[in-house]
Amino acid sequence: MNKDLDDRLIPNGEYRDAQNISVGKSEADDIGALETVLGNSIETTFGLNNENLQIIGYYSIENLNSIIVFLTDYTDPYTNSEPTLAPSTADCYIYQYVNGSFTNLIQGSFLNFSTTDLITGVSVIESLLFWTDNRNQPRKLNINLVSNGTYYTEENHISVARYNPYQPINLLTKLNKVTTGVYPEQTVTGSPNNAYTGVVIINLDTSTPVLSTWFSSYPSGKIIVTRGGATIATDGVTAASVIGVANNSTQISFNTNVTVADVDTLTFTLPSTGDTLSFNNITGIEKGMSVVEYNNPGFEAADYFYVKSMFENNIILNTPVTGVPTGVVNGDTIYFLKTTMTGEDITFNFNGGSSSSWPGDPDYLESRFIRLSYRFEFDDGEYSLMAPFTQIAFIPKQKGYFLEEQEDSTYRSTIVEFMENGVQNIELLIPFPDTLNNVQPSNTASYKIKSLEILYKESDAVAVKIIDVINYDEPNADGDSWTSISNSNIYTYNYQSRKPFRTLPSSQITRVYDKVPVKALAQETSGNRVIYGNFLDKYTSPSFLQYIVGVGPKSTALNYDNWVQYPNHSVKQNRNYQVGFILADKFGRQSDVILSFIKTSSTVASDGTVYGGDTIYSAYNSLANQGIIRNWFGDSLKIDISSPITSILNTNNGTPGLYANTGTGYNTYNATLVNQPTINGNTYTFTLGSGQTEIPTVNSFLEGEFTDYVKVTNVNDSSAPDYIITTDGQASSIYLQQSPTNPNVKYKYSINPTGWYSYKIVVKQQEQDYYNVYLPGILNGYPQVTASNPIEFPSGETNKTANIVLINDNINKVPRDLSEVGPEQKQFRSSVQLFGRVENTMTTSVASNKQFFPGIETDTAVSIATTNDSNMDIDNLLAEGVANIYQIDTKPLIARLSTSIPIGVESTNATATNMTPFLAIYETEPVDSLLDIFWETETVGLISELNSSIISEYKGAVGWSTYNSNLFTEASVGNLLTGLSPVNQSGVNLINTSSSSITVINGAEQNVTSQFNISRTGTGTIADPHLYNFSKVGDNFVYNFNEAPRTYTISMVITNLAETPAVVSNTLEITVSLQNVQPIINGGVALPAITNVNQDFEGTLATITGENGAVNASLKLEELKWSITFGNSLGYFSINETSGVLSKAGTGSSTVGTYNLTIQVEDAYNGSNTALGSLSQTANQQITVDSSIIGTALQASGVTVFNGTCNINGQVSLDCGTVTYYNQTSSSPTVGDEIRTGPNGSSSPLALAGYYSYNCSSTGINNRNYFQISGNDGVIDVVSTC
Repeated sequence: MNKDLDDRLIPNGEYRDAQNISVGKSEADDIGALETVLGNSIETTFGLNNENLQIIGYYSIENLNSIIVFLTDYTDPYTNSEPTLAPSTADCYIYQYVNGSFTNLIQGSFLNFSTTDLITGVSVIESLLFWTDNRNQPRKLNINLVSNGTYYTEENHISVARYNPYQPINLLTKLNKVTTGVYPEQTVTGSPNNAYTGVVIINLDTSTPVLSTWFSSYPSGKIIVTRGGATIATDGVTAASVIGVANNSTQISFNTNVTVADVDTLTFTLPSTGDTLSFNNITGIEKGMSVVEYNNPGFEAADYFYVKSMFENNIILNTPVTGVPTGVVNGDTIYFLKTTMTGEDITFNFNGGSSSSWPGDPDYLESRFIRLSYRFEFDDGEYSLMAPFTQIAFIPKQKGYFLEEQEDSTYRSTIVEFMENGVQNIELLIPFPDTLNNVQPSNTASYKIKSLEILYKESDAVAVKIIDVINYDEPNADGDSWTSISNSNIYTYNYQSRKPFRTLPSSQITRVYDKVPVKALAQETSGNRVIYGNFLDKYTSPSFLQYIVGVGPKSTALNYDNWVQYPNHSVKQNRNYQVGFILADKFGRQSDVILSFIKTSSTVASDGTVYGGDTIYSAYNSLANQGIIRNWFGDSLKIDISSPITSILNTNNGTPGLYANTGTGYNTYNATLVNQPTINGNTYTFTLGSGQTEIPTVNSFLEGEFTDYVKVTNVNDSSAPDYIITTDGQASSIYLQQSPTNPNVKYKYSINPTGWYSYKIVVKQQEQDYYNVYLPGILNGYPQVTASNPIEFPSGETNKTANIVLINDNINKVPRDLSEVGPEQKQFRSSVQLFGRVENTMTTSVASNKQFFPGIETDTAVSIATTNDSNMDIDNLLAEGVANIYQIDTKPLIARLSTSIPIGVESTNATATNMTPFLAIYETEPVDSLLDIFWETETVGLISELNSSIISEYKGAVGWSTYNSNLFTEASVGNLLTGLSPVNQSGVNLINTSSSSITVINGAEQNVTSQFNISRTGTGTIADPHLYNFSKVGDNFVYNFNEAPRTYTISMVITNLAETPAVVSNTLEITVSLQNVQPIINGGVALPAITNVNQDFEGTLATITGENGAVNASLKLEELKWSITFGNSLGYFSINETSGVLSKAGTGSSTVGTYNLTIQVEDAYNGSNTALGSLSQTANQQITVDSSIIGTALQASGVTVFNGTCNINGQVSLDCGTVTYYNQTSSSPTVGDEIRTGPNGSSSPLALAGYYSYNCSSTGINNRNYFQISGNDGVIDVVSTC
C-alpha cells in the first residue's frame, strides 16, 4: 500500500487503497499476496421488534468471533439531576452476535440501562463478561451459563460484588403452641389379664404407655385407681409405682391389698395437677425445653419451668421451688425455647437420653472456645463474605455452679476444674436468603448458591477453618438435598465436635468486605484481574444516629431470647463500652462506624437500666441493685434507638438512600377478632383501617417470610376496605401481628438495589485480659502473734490492711515487681490492682463466703514475701494465727494488701470467729489493649425491619401537620407558615414540644438560616398546644429564573416534652418554595400618552419602568423582559427587552395617527427563557404620530382652468383636480381657510386669487365644488358648487 506517491507514479504491484482484503501470511510463494475477504454487514434489529432500541455499548470477542451489544429503549430524565430506575416497561438487553445468529444473554428492566449512560468499559476473562456504565455497580455474567436470557433475572445474579450473608448462625430453637387444656384431669382404662389378690403385680391386657409415662413422671400416690362395676374390692385404691412395660402389657403394683378379676375394668385417673398443659399437637417440643408465657408474671423465665415429660398431646412441667404456673387459661400462647448447644454434662435428655450413642468427640471442645460462621460459594466459583460469627459457643460444665466441696478444691488448686466447656453438640440453624429449594444454580433460582461452607474459629487463634462443605445437591442423613426443602430458608447442620479439615487463606480471613466500586466509568483487565478507573469506592454514610446505650440485666421479654440461647454469657462489669452502627448494602459494602450524636444525657429506664450516649460504663453490681441471684441471667448491652435510620439518594453527596423505602404505611388495626389479617401461601388479606391508607400496589414490595422482600403482583380491591394481595413469595408473619392499640401500621416498600440494606452493631472495649485469683481466704489485718514474737505487727490496721496467701498459679496472676530492686531485697510490691469479688466469712464456727461489692475501688499488694520474710513463721504465731495461713508449713508467699474497703475475716482468739481458710476471689485489673477497633456482634438485621419497629413504638415527632407555602412570596411580610404542629407516627399532633438545631439550606446548598425566624406559640397543654410559625427575616427574596436559590429546606430537631424521658426526634424537614408575585409597570399607574410624534422621528420615545414582586430595591429590578404584544402589527415601534426603552422607527415608516400599544413585562427571565412559574403584566401605551407636512393636502384645479372644469354641460375636464394645495387651517375647504401651494407652511407661496374646482369625481350640474380666493392673501372667500 503506497499512500505517498502521486497516483500517476505508483508502480505495478503497489496500490493506493483497498477494502475487504487481507494480506496473505502463509509461508508459501504467495506470502504477502492480497486475498479477498467478506466485508461488514449492518445489523440493526438483533431479532427484536422494538424500533426505539438503541445500542449503548458493544464489545468484540475476537477468539469467539462474536460481538456483544448492549441495547435499551429507556432514556433517563435525570429528574433533579438524580438517576431514575428504569421502569418495569423498559426494554434492556445484552445480545451476542455470532455468524449471523443472535443469542439473548440477559434481559430485563433490572439491568437499568439508559441511552444517557453509554457502556464503554467492557472486558472478557475466559467466559466471564464484565461491564460497567458509571450508572450501576460493576456487573458480570457467564456467557456459558445463559439460557435465552432467563438464567440471570436479578441484580444479585450479575453484580461483581456478590450477596453478603448478613445474618449469623442461630443457636436457638423456639416455637409456640396455643393451649387447649390447662392442667386437665386425664383418665385411661385397662383390665387385668388374670385375677389377682393382695399386694401384687397386675398385668393389664392392653399396652398403656400413657400410664407408664404418668408413673414415671409423678410421685407415688398421685394416680388414683378405681374399679368400674360391682366387685368385692374397695374402690379408691392408690397405685404405688409402675414396674414397667413388657410383653405389650403394663405391670402395676399396688400399695395395699386388692382383689381384682380378669373381667374388671380399672380406671386410672391423673387429677388436675397444675403442671400439665394440653395442645392440639406437641410437634417440635422436646424434653428439657424452657417454657414461658410472656407477660404472665406467674409463668416467666425466672420460674425455670421446663418440659419434664410428654404424652399424647400433653406436656408435663417440672415443679420448681416457685410452684406450678399460674394465670394460664385456654387459648394462651406458650413458648418453648432451648439453646442448640448441648452436652452430656449440661443438657437434660442429651442425645435423646442415650449419650453413649452420640458419635462425636466428647472432649474436643472441652478446652476450646469457638465461634461459628458460614459463607456461600456461587455458581462462578466466587465466595461470599463470611457471615457474622456467633458468640462463643460455651456453657460451662455444671452450668457454672459450684457443687459440694468444690470451693475447697478450688482454692487449694487455684483453678476451677469444672470451668470447662460442657458443649459437645451444636445444632447450627443457618439462614439462607430464600427458601432452600430456590437458591441453587438453576434458571429459576434466586441466588445461584453452589455450596455452603461452615466456618470455625477459636478465640485465641487468628485462623478461620472449614468444618464442612455442603454442595446444593448433596443428600443429608435423610437422603434429601437442601433443594427439596420448600417451606424454610433455614438449613440445619449438626456439628458433633469434629475437627476442621482446612484453613482459609489469610486473604479471606481479612476480607471483611469486597472492594468493588459503587460505580465506575472505566474498566480494563490484566490477566485474570479486573481493573476499574474513575470510580466511586464507597457511599457516604449518615454522620450520626440517634440512640442511647445502657447496660443491665438481660431482657426476658418476647423476642429477647439471649437468656436461653447463651445462658451463661454476660457483659463484663467494670468495663467501658462504646457501641456503634455499621450500615451495609446488599453486597457487603460497609459504612464507617456511625456513632450517636447524643453524648452526655443520662436516662434511667423503668427496669433500672442507666442509658448514656454511645459510650457506657458497666459498673460492678452493688448490694442495692444486686437483686436475687437466681433471677439474674446475666447482663447485656441495650440500645434504645429513637429515630429511624434515614438516607436520601443523592449522587452529588454520595448518599445511596435506603434499599427499602416506605411512606406513611397503612392501618390494619381491628379491635375485634373478625377480619384479622391472614397469610396463606402467596396470598395476604387485610381490612384497611382509618388513618394511614398507603396500601400495597402492584410492583411494590412487602417484607418476606423466607426471603427479604416479596413483590406484589396483584391487588384485588373489589371488596374494599377488604384487600387481597398476591405476591411472588410468602409475606412475612409480621403482617399478622396486631398492635393492642390503634393504629396498627404496616408498610409497603419500593426497592433501590444499591441503597443501605442491613445494619450490624459493633462494640469497642479495650479492657481485655484479666485473671480471677482464687484464694484460701482473705485475712483482714494481721494474724495473732505470740507474746515472744520480737516484731509486732502494726496496730490499727484492721479494715485497712489484708493478707492473702499466694500459691500455685496465683503467684503469676499477682506477680512481683522485680525491676529496680536491690540484690538483698526480699519483699516486693506488685503493680497489679485487685478488685475484691468474693470474700470469705466466718459465722459461729462455719466458714463460708459471699459476694463482695468493690465499686470502683482497688486494693494494692504493697508487699509480697514468704511467711518467713513477712514475720509470719509458725513460731511467731499463736495457734489461731497459724490457722489463718493456708499451708503455713510450706512457707508460702504472703501478699500484704492496702485495702480501700474492709474485706475478709479478722484473726481472733475465738474459734467461732477466727478466720479459717475458705474460697475468696480477687479479680485483677484488666490489660488495656492497644487495638483501637470495634468488634462485630451478632446483633444484625434489615434496616427496614428496624425502622418499622422504631416507628411503631416511637413516641417522638416524625413529621409536621399539613402545610403549604402559598403565603411564602417574594413580597410577603409576616409569617409564611402558621400554626404548624409536629406529629407522631400515627399522624397525631404532639402537644408539648421544643425545637433545636434549626438550619435552613436553599437548593443551591447555601446556608440561609439567618433569613428565617421560627417562633413557638402556646403553653404546651391540650387546650393550648405548642405550634410553630415560620417567617422571613429581611427582604433578600426574589423569584428569579434559577430555581435552586428559591427552594428552601428548613431542618430542625423536635423534642417531645410530654414523654419521660423526653423523646428527641431525628432531623425533621420542611421544604418550601418561594411563590411568585405579578410584576407591575410604571408603579401600577397608567402609562402617560405620548403625543406630537412627528412621523419622520426616529429614536427613543420613553423608558418604561417596571418591577418584579421583590421588596428589595435592587432585586425588584432583576430579570425583567419587555415586549409589545399588540398594536404594532406594522412594526413601527420597538422596545428593548431588558431596559424597557420604547423607540420609533425612521422617516416614512409610520402613518400619521394614534397608536395604542400593549406593553408586557415578564419576570424570571434569564436572557433566553422565562422560568416555569413566571408571571407577566401588561399596560396600554398611546402614541400620537403627526405628519411632517404643514396643512392638509387637497386636489384642486389650476386657477387658469376653472372655466373648463365648471362648464355648464357638466363634463369633467381632464386636468380637474390635478394640482396639490395645502389647507393651513382645516381638513376641507372652508371660508377663511388659508391655502398655500407647498407643504412647508409659511415658507410656501400663497395660492393666487381665482376660482378652484375640487371634488372632481362628482358629476352633474350643481354637484361639483369650487372655492374662490379674491385677494392675494390666499384666504378662501367663497365655497360653493357649480
